[in-house]
Amino acid sequence: MPDLPTSAIPKDVPLNALTNSTEDDSKSVVQGDSANTHADMLEVSLRIAAPTEQVFALLTDPDAISLWFAQVSGLEPRPGGAVEFVFFNENGSVSMFSGEVTAFEANARFGFTWHNRQWTFPPLHVLITLEIAGAETLLRLRQTGFAKAPPLERDIHDEGWARYLERLAAVADGTRPEGWNG
Repeated sequence: MPDLPTSAIPKDVPLNALTNSTEDDSKSVVQGDSANTHADMLEVSLRIAAPTEQVFALLTDPDAISLWFAQVSGLEPRPGGAVEFVFFNENGSVSMFSGEVTAFEANARFGFTWHNRQWTFPPLHVLITLEIAGAETLLRLRQTGFAKAPPLERDIHDEGWARYLERLAAVADGTRPEGWNG
């Protein structure tokens, strides 16, 4: 694994209190609920006040990903390519997730599997789609594979994605995500 720049390593990353909406509807996060999810899947939607090209770059450029999500120690931007994320946790530990790119369509779709060696269940699959919504981008994230995971795992990812996507929206509109030192 290549050395990661220490200036981009988030330290003491307190996560914001989770809300289903904010005063600014462009940053409204709609979490999964019983109407549109089931035990194997979660869905999160978010309107981002930025063009799809900019949002796609924030989702797929390793340096940009570190601004809102995790360090990327490897990303081959093509279906079948490898992907590896490194999270520096608040308690000082490091979590590594590796997987494979499953979809890579410029400005429209980015999908990947990911797995942590500590998981006792198969990899999870994430598919992010982008749609033009006027001057904004509608981002939809669907994560599947929870049927063989402990029930708490789905809740952890549901909360986590909502928080990380709020950070993505903040980076896209040029503001610094609250509590983020990336």
